[in-house]
Amino acid sequence: MSTQIGRRIQVGLAKETTRGTAEASATYWLPKVDFDFKEIAEYAVDESGIGQIEARKDAEVVKQLGEGSFGGIIYDRPFGLLLGAALGTWSSGDVADSSYTHTFTVLNTNQHPALTLFPKDANIDEKHALGMLSQLTINCALEDYVRYNVGFISKMGASTSSTPSYSTDDLSFLAQHITVKFADSIAALGTASESTLRNVNLTINKNPEAWMSLGDKEPTDIPNKQFSVSGDLEAIFDDTIYRDYVIDGSQKACEIAIENTDETIGTSSNPKLTFTLAPMNFRDWGRGTGQDDITTQTVAFDGNFSLSQSKMIEAELVNTVESY
Repeated sequence: MSTQIGRRIQVGLAKETTRGTAEASATYWLPKVDFDFKEIAEYAVDESGIGQIEARKDAEVVKQLGEGSFGGIIYDRPFGLLLGAALGTWSSGDVADSSYTHTFTVLNTNQHPALTLFPKDANIDEKHALGMLSQLTINCALEDYVRYNVGFISKMGASTSSTPSYSTDDLSFLAQHITVKFADSIAALGTASESTLRNVNLTINKNPEAWMSLGDKEPTDIPNKQFSVSGDLEAIFDDTIYRDYVIDGSQKACEIAIENTDETIGTSSNPKLTFTLAPMNFRDWGRGTGQDDITTQTVAFDGNFSLSQSKMIEAELVNTVESY
């Protein structure tokens, strides 16, 4: 056993060919900044009275699973696995110059594809089957990389022997690569003006539940339940547009496009990540009122499923991966 710092913890991911059956090795190893994924045990307590004043006499493990989160900078190639786990289904197609466009949409089932998680450090080298994404948050802030945080629930880990590897082909995104647009409809986003924002955050929640069965301490399944999208933004308070959206109940479609124009893939394409949301509602408008600060405003939003568009959210990723 070894003493270590957090930088030595590594995490890999692989899409499971058979849902619930661990893959042999990771497809991608994700450079990470935060890591708080661990194995959890829950106990049934024997608190029978036997003539003593002590409150309990025994306890037995009745539930075991893996649960937690990790996060870091978004890199174009490995992030496709997280998008697939978040939305559930996708298609991949060629771009003329040999880069690829992957379109991710919400799969309307309660058993989305699972990932195998590979946590590895100086003391642990394991693989966790049936890794079900619980929440994915994308953070876009000034003067920083575009970052993510993701939560998972899984089965317990099994011992393995991983060999982590990282690729120089994995490309990141920065604040200056981001454009955000709002419009009355998805179709109108193409000609909409870019909004001037200081930050925007987007969160996908899948609300999975570890489903237990008699005769087993581990989950027999981890189905995803209701699917929701929410977020928030910050802007300079130089008009009342966002406040009016809240007060009037206005619904607006949104496009968050993140294109790294500093990097070329294929012949002339750029790594690109785009989220498109059907008209959504706004809430919780507020403003910063520091006495000597420029006044800012914040507002939150909640995604809606659009009957006419048959979607709440869609994501598109352009990179050099042929398929996921």
